[in-house]
Amino acid sequence: MESRLIYESDKTYQNKIQWISPIGSESEWRYLNPQSANEIQLQNIINKKFIEETLYLVIDRNESMEIDKLDLGSKIKGLYGKTEFKVWDKSFQNIIEFNLEVYREGINASR
Repeated sequence: MESRLIYESDKTYQNKIQWISPIGSESEWRYLNPQSANEIQLQNIINKKFIEETLYLVIDRNESMEIDKLDLGSKIKGLYGKTEFKVWDKSFQNIIEFNLEVYREGINASR
């Protein structure tokens, strides 16, 4: 899928997500220090959420892409703490949204 279509699909489904709050937390947002976060930590977050091998990385209209899950940790390491971006599964049902130094997970985007 081309960048523009991935970006538009993200806009379509992002408001239909149920955000998951960690147990004992009042917010769905989780903090991860960008200065100490490493590629392995980011890859573990991705691996726990997604079973598919191919995912969508949504940055903006021109830089969104289909990406192999194994390559995602190194790609998002350069983005985390600097910009906002999202990772979706290919069916736009599951998401991790990264917003500077926090992230949240969501499920079940209704169509």
